[in-house]
Formats: sequence, C-alpha cells, structure tokens
Amino acid sequence: MSPVRWSALTASIALAASVVSATIGLAATAGGRQWLHRVDASVLGERAMDTMARLRSNEDWSTAEALRPGQDYDWMRAGGTPMRVAHALGESGSVTANTLAAASRAYAAGFRLLEVDLVDDNGELRCQHDPGPQGDLVQDGCTFDALIAAVPPDAWLVLDIKTDFATVGQQIVDRVLATGDARRIVFQLYRPDDVALFNRWQARMSAQAPLPGPILTAYLAHRRIDHVAKHAARIGVKAFTLPLDRLPALSQKAASGVVLVHPVHNCTTWAQALLRADGAYTLSSLHCGLPSSIRSP
Repeated sequence: MSPVRWSALTASIALAASVVSATIGLAATAGGRQWLHRVDASVLGERAMDTMARLRSNEDWSTAEALRPGQDYDWMRAGGTPMRVAHALGESGSVTANTLAAASRAYAAGFRLLEVDLVDDNGELRCQHDPGPQGDLVQDGCTFDALIAAVPPDAWLVLDIKTDFATVGQQIVDRVLATGDARRIVFQLYRPDDVALFNRWQARMSAQAPLPGPILTAYLAHRRIDHVAKHAARIGVKAFTLPLDRLPALSQKAASGVVLVHPVHNCTTWAQALLRADGAYTLSSLHCGLPSSIRSP
C-alpha cells in the first residue's frame, strides 16, 4: 500500500475510533443519551435503537397475534377532539397524582378517560406509580376497587400496570368478571406477548361484559416506532400511544386509528403533540387552545 493510501486509511480509522469513543462517552450520561436518541429519532427514524434492540432482545411485534374481531372502541369518543386522557388521574408529577381526589377533579374538569398507575402490593392493587413507600406523595386510599366504585359510570379507567402485567391483569379480570365494570376498563398493552393474554381475558369476558378495545403503548418498546405502529395496525389496535420524544420517528399512522402521546404537561408540549398526534395524556388543570397550524380556517 502506498504511503498516501496508508495515511488515508489510518486517518479514517482514527476518525471512526474518535466517533465511537465520543458516542460511548455521550451514552454514559443521561443528557448524552437523550441527545443521541433525539438524533436517532429525528434523523435516522430510530434505526440505531432498533439495531440494538434486535441484538439484545427478542422483541418482535410481527409475532404479536391479532386481536379478536369486533373490538369495541366506543370509549374513544369520550376523549373529545383532540382526545384528552387524564395522566395519573390528571395530576401526574404532583404529590396528589393517582389519588381519588385527583380523579374527582379530573372528572369535574370534563375528562372521561382517566389513566391510573397500578401496582400489586401483596394482592392489593394500589394507585401509585412505583412499588414501595411513596415518600411525600399523598395517599388517600386509592385502590383499583375504590377507584372503580368512585368514578361515575360514564368515565373509563385507562390502566397503566407498573408491576407484573399478567398477574395484575388477571386480578382485574377476576374482580370485574361478574360486574358491568368490565366495559369501563381500558387495558394498555406493552409487549407482543401481552396481546395473547388480553385475547384470553377478553374471550373469558365475552359472554358477560366484554372488555373494550385496548391501547397499545410503546413506552416500554425498544424497537423502532414505525415497526411497533405497523404491527399495531396489523393486529387491529385502533389506539396507539407513544412518548412525546419518539413522535419525530413516526413516519405515518394507520388511517383507522388514533395516535396519543405523553407526557404533555404544558401548552408548549401540547402544541408539539397536536401537530402530528390526535391527543395526549395530560393534566386536568391544563387549558390550551389548538395550535394555529391546525385550527379550522
């Protein structure tokens, strides 16, 4: 090899090593990871993230089985236009998140889709974001049973299950099996295998009060967002939720469904969300107008 070519090769190797080293350095910090993901989402369509997910896990949404025919998505009409879901019962990020009082305030503010975080605490389904002690967070006795009893019958609970999905989901099905409350429970599905579990629960309920059509939420998904969205549409899901910072990587959405994003806790993120999404998980106290770019002429 000529000296010129050798010099060019060594320079290229050195540059590549520098890029790899810089990337590793960025990935070692929270801020760096966020910056790398923004670049991957907005420029590469999350292809870097997707490559790592395929190397590290067996997550593949093409294996998810289809939902049962005739899914009931009437609950979506209750969310309004744009669709609004009360995040953590409408007070996410506050000490009163996931409380019965927050649910009451969200309902009074006009919300009819109330998202709640649930954890299994020795068999009791508690309204809280994380297992264990809750520090300064207000606790007012909110459990799944107390909440479903307190929420008026024209509102729906959107479940964000924070502990084992199969265990908590089965507990919920057992509790609402002989009641009309099943019609007001909207499951969120997180992984491909969750769809099969939901199908079994829905089949069990079908002769009595069937479960409504579910939401597929991508906040635990590591495959590129287009991969997840494509198969959400394929299996018959009509409500797809993703984190706001992943929205730039969504190249298209199914015409028959809605796209929701989270978290949306101020009017700036509300405007960002509605440029490409149909609604958001938000605060019951947030009052924002439509972005000027989507207002009717």
